Amino acid sequence: MKFLKFILPHLAIAMLLGLVVLMILDGRNPLMNFLTGSAAKTYMLIMCVLCIGVIAVNIREKNK
Repeated sequence: MKFLKFILPHLAIAMLLGLVVLMILDGRNPLMNFLTGSAAKTYMLIMCVLCIGVIAVNIREKNK
């Protein structure tokens, strides 16, 4: 469990920063369609799952 408490927040922050970069690039050049491809949708799905995991670990830790 210590591994999850350590790695999940760091991984979520790193992926969130990558998503922010994609959003900025998509806003600056909408013709590139950075956020409409299947890779971007997969990336966002993984980001959502990671965030849910971080929230679940934090809630479980608070309830102890």
